[in-house]
Amino acid sequence: MAYVRKKGSVLESDKFDMTPLIDAVFLLLIFFMVTTVFKNPAQLKMTLPDATHPSTLEKKQIVVEVDADANIAINGNEVSFESFEAYLAQEKYSSGNNTILIRADVDTKHGDILKLMKMARSQQIETMAMAVKDLSEEE
Repeated sequence: MAYVRKKGSVLESDKFDMTPLIDAVFLLLIFFMVTTVFKNPAQLKMTLPDATHPSTLEKKQIVVEVDADANIAINGNEVSFESFEAYLAQEKYSSGNNTILIRADVDTKHGDILKLMKMARSQQIETMAMAVKDLSEEE
């Protein structure tokens, strides 16, 4: 079968099929979205204290953030000092975690951290850890 082409006409074989190209682009997009590691965003802006050889926690924990102005967030949800203990109890019950990680700004008052630790201890929190910036990785 011979195709006779008239001037200005378009044959079916002259069209460019974009479907496989679009499929490939979507597959690449899905691949990069799935393999990307997302950093857990912190609720409060802070600078962590330095440490040379910090240890790491193995299991999941409840993250408590405290900034220099004594603003508190539990797992990304901002709470007040007065409601901290009740919210921590609720978070402990719902998640089943008995460990908290305290992310405190380097300028946070020591007394504020101790109050939080005392309230956490009253909720039978077994393990408390402090988040620090690892100086040994920067060397």
